[in-house]
Amino acid sequence: MNKVKTFFGEVKHELKETTWPKKDEMKKNTATVFGVMAFFGVFFYAVDAAISFLLNII
Repeated sequence: MNKVKTFFGEVKHELKETTWPKKDEMKKNTATVFGVMAFFGVFFYAVDAAISFLLNII
């Protein structure tokens, strides 16, 4: 039981030392992630459509 108590005590200590992102940074990072996801979604859709078109020609 002592090991569990020590573990959670260390977790609490580490969480206090963590530097959490500010609201502005979080919005910027979230927008970047969604932008990259949208780009790759469109990219892979276009590649898939092109390959399907080429295979249907053959």
